[in-house]
Amino acid sequence: MTNASMAAQEKFVQTGSINLWTENFGDSKNPAILLIMGVAGQGIMWSDSFCQQLAQNFFVIRYDHRDVGQSSHVNYLMHPYGLQDLSDDVIRILDGYNIKKAHLVGTSMGGYLAQLCMYKYVDRLLSVTLIMSTIDFSSMSKAMLGTLAANDLPPPEKEVLEGLKAIGAIDQSDFDSWLFKSLKILKLFNGNETPFDEAEWVPLLEKAYLRRNKGVLPNIAHNHIMACAQGPMCYYHVQASCPVHVIHGSADPMLPEAHAKKTAGHYNATLTIIQGMGHARPKLFENELLSSMRQFYTNLAS
Repeated sequence: MTNASMAAQEKFVQTGSINLWTENFGDSKNPAILLIMGVAGQGIMWSDSFCQQLAQNFFVIRYDHRDVGQSSHVNYLMHPYGLQDLSDDVIRILDGYNIKKAHLVGTSMGGYLAQLCMYKYVDRLLSVTLIMSTIDFSSMSKAMLGTLAANDLPPPEKEVLEGLKAIGAIDQSDFDSWLFKSLKILKLFNGNETPFDEAEWVPLLEKAYLRRNKGVLPNIAHNHIMACAQGPMCYYHVQASCPVHVIHGSADPMLPEAHAKKTAGHYNATLTIIQGMGHARPKLFENELLSSMRQFYTNLAS
């Protein structure tokens, strides 16, 4: 593949009144992979190197959710939306690229959206990969509200719940405060099995801060959290309409490993547990993530 074909290309996709920023890598003649970020995560959190490695064999697209980065921002009180709407955005992006079918890769909340797409858009998916996600996030959601869920899945670790409560809302109007709190959250999400490398995250967070829409509410995560609260919170009604791959960290403090096993069991999915990885994807684990994904895609083709 030539350097020109590997160069990233930006494109905005219109979906109703929402304009979604996307960026693609690789040859559009190859099978497509759409990368779906989690709560308040910009598309650039899928690192350039990760996208470029996948683009050796696939047409890779990353994007900013509505209310994030370069995409349109919404007055949530006037125009509330939920996970169903965010999952529709996924398909509108495929439409904007004239892609009939794609592999979806969703991390955390992105995994919820991928599961909704598997339910609603069965004819549009080649496969679904769920990274540090779950089939039922009610235990996490309720624990953050101080209540217990009526299921057998563990809530986030107490240290993380107390840490998030102490940090409070993140106000992006002040860079130093925003960066300080963002790093504290990432350290909590990192888990305790692997040292947290603050220096790795600072440049990416600085880039994300500069890309933000400066005219929006200070706490951009609020709208996505409200969208999650609208649900659905569990996906037991969803059946695997395509091959599913579940990738999870052994040290995930938000969604402990039992979530991965429950999810993989329901979908009869390929399960990959990455030792030491928490609820974040530092470069330390990038090669292992890519290797497991390549093996999954190779098995599909064989």
